[in-house]
Amino acid sequence: MKTFKVKIHGKNLLLNIDGDLKKYGFDATKFVKAENPKDAEKIAIILIRQNPNLRNTVFNEYADRLTINLEEIKEVNFLKFLAEKSTAGFKFYPEDEE
Repeated sequence: MKTFKVKIHGKNLLLNIDGDLKKYGFDATKFVKAENPKDAEKIAIILIRQNPNLRNTVFNEYADRLTINLEEIKEVNFLKFLAEKSTAGFKFYPEDEE
């Protein structure tokens, strides 16, 4: 199995931060093991969608869903995978600041 670094961009995320409900976008990096880049992309998106911290704080209605797009994917060696896996996370920004 190969190791991949997957960069994802998301937008239309309705969050309540400090009592203010507004739309946010985010950038996320995930390190995953997969057979090929397409599977790595699918796994990374599933990990983002199933993240309990994200799922429990999103206020979007079903008709106004979050959008997630692949920004970059590349195969990385296993040592880089191990070293950087724990530092991968989310970076949020207000959508009106894009």
